[in-house]
Amino acid sequence: MDRNEAEALLEGKPEGTFLLRDSAQEDYLFSVSFHGYNRSLHARIEQWNHNFSFDAHDPCVFHSSTVTGLLEHYKDPSSCMFFEPLLTISLNRTFPFSLQCICRAVICRCTTYDGIDGLPLPSMLQDILKEYHY
Repeated sequence: MDRNEAEALLEGKPEGTFLLRDSAQEDYLFSVSFHGYNRSLHARIEQWNHNFSFDAHDPCVFHSSTVTGLLEHYKDPSSCMFFEPLLTISLNRTFPFSLQCICRAVICRCTTYDGIDGLPLPSMLQDILKEYHY
């Protein structure tokens, strides 16, 4: 989903409504789109040194070892500074994940990135698993 699709889904939603989506930039895994200040805003989630953050290189900005931990932190208004996203209401999916997406997630959960090469799969499938191994 791109930012325009996210904005359409967030239109008219309460302040703090958010959704997690794949980032359009290859340097980032995820982005959060959220409704704040009466409009849709977007923030990239950075990953560095096994931590996720909205600013991975600033030690004063909250870091978490999981994306869900990061999102949970920003649900608490007392934890957010005025310039940070307030993520109080998750926007639930209205459509299921594809079987391909579910299979990829299960395989990636059961092996390491380096372990993909040892799986009895065609190289094209191994490449897809490596591309989305997060």
